[in-house]
Amino acid sequence: MKEKVTESLSFGTDGVRAEYGEELERAAYALGRTVHGRVVLGRDTRVSGERLAQTFAQGASDAGAQVEYAGIMPTAGVAYLTKSRGADFGAVISASHNPPEYNGIKIFSSEGEKLSEQAEAEFNAALRVQFEQKNVPLKMRADIQGAREEYINFLCGAGRELKGMKIALDCANGAASVIAPQVFARLGADTVTVSANIGGLDINDGCGALHIDTLKRRCPGEFDIYFAFDGDADRVMALSDKGEVMDGDLIMYTIAALTMQNGGRVSQVVGTVMSNGGTEEALKKLGVKFLRAKVGDKYVKRMMDECGAEIGGEQSGHIILSKYAGTGDGILTAAVLAGLLKESGRAASEFSYPVYPQFNESVKTADKEKAAGAHIAALTKEWEERGVRVLVRPSGTEPKIRVMTECKNAALAKAALAQLKDALL
Repeated sequence: MKEKVTESLSFGTDGVRAEYGEELERAAYALGRTVHGRVVLGRDTRVSGERLAQTFAQGASDAGAQVEYAGIMPTAGVAYLTKSRGADFGAVISASHNPPEYNGIKIFSSEGEKLSEQAEAEFNAALRVQFEQKNVPLKMRADIQGAREEYINFLCGAGRELKGMKIALDCANGAASVIAPQVFARLGADTVTVSANIGGLDINDGCGALHIDTLKRRCPGEFDIYFAFDGDADRVMALSDKGEVMDGDLIMYTIAALTMQNGGRVSQVVGTVMSNGGTEEALKKLGVKFLRAKVGDKYVKRMMDECGAEIGGEQSGHIILSKYAGTGDGILTAAVLAGLLKESGRAASEFSYPVYPQFNESVKTADKEKAAGAHIAALTKEWEERGVRVLVRPSGTEPKIRVMTECKNAALAKAALAQLKDALL
C-alpha cells in the first residue's frame, strides 16, 4: 500500500512534534524509512509512544535498518547509547515538555548529537515522499533492562557519593521516572520522588521542570536541593535548600563556581541570547568569560566546540556538560551539581546573584515573518539605545512570536515589551 505524505509537519533541530494523530503516524514511518544501519530507539511515557515506536521501527525495517529498542528512556539516554553502542542513528519518540496529547520524533547522529542542517533537510524532505509500505518483518531487538542499566551506570560514574544529602526529585511522570530515582539511590542520597507515574496520561501535567514553583509544596520538609525534569529529562530546573528557583543560568553559574572552588578550571561558559545579564555579570566576577549563542542547544553545543567550553546551556534548563556528553542531559546535570555541592560542603542557596528584570511573552500569529520586519527592527534599535536588551524571534514549533525584554530599569523593559507586542498584533 502507498503511504500518504505529511502535509504540515516539518523536521527541524528537535525533529517533528505535533498532537498525536494520523499525520504523526505517517511522519514516524517516513522518518524510519530514512535511517539506515543500526538504530537505537527509545521513547518517553506518552500513551501514543509505543504505537509510534512500532511505526518508526517498521519504517526502519522496510529500509533495511536494524533497531535496538530501549523502551522508556530519557532523550539523553538514547543519545548516550547511540554513541556507546556504535549505532548509526538514535531516535526518540517524545514531545519533550509538551502536554500528554502531543508526541514527536527526534533523531541523533552516530555521535549522539543533534543532526547537521544538511541531515535535517534530508529528513524534512522525507516527510514529503510517498513511500510504498513493504511490511518487512520487524528487525527490532528489545534490550530495555540492559539499556537502562548501562545508562544508569554512566550517570553514577559522572556523579559522586551523596550520603547525607536529602534530595527531592520530580520526574514529570516522564522518562526520568525509570532512571533518576535509581541513580540518586545508588549514589547514596536520601531521596523523595514525586510525579513518577509511567502511564503517560499525566506527563508534564502540573509537574516537572515547567512547574518548578509547585515542587516545594509537593515535597514538604527540608531538602538540600530539589530537582525537576521535563517529560524526556533533557532539561532540569532546581530549587535551592531555601526553595529559591535555580534556572539553567543559575545552575551553570553554580557548577562553574563549585568547579573552580574544588580546584578545577573554568575559563568560559556558553549561554544564549536569552540568558540574563546578571548571569554574565556574576560569571565575570569569577573571571569567567560568558558567550551567547542563538537559542537552541544545538547552537550552544556548536559554540562550545568552537571555543572549548565544557559548560553551556539555556535558561530553560538544557545544560550541556561536554566533559561527559554531547547533548543536554537533565539527570546528568543534577548528579554532577549534587556531587559538587556535597564535595564543597556548601549550600545551593549560597550561589544566588542579582538578576536583571527580564520579561518574556509570546504573541500568537499566523505570520511569523513579522518578527524580521523593518518596523520591529526599528523599534528594537530604539529600545536598545535606551538600554533595553530586546529579542524578537519566531517560535520553532508553534504559530507564535516570542518577545523578550531585559533592563536594569524594570519599567523600561515593561514599556518596551508592551510596544513590541502591539506592533506584532
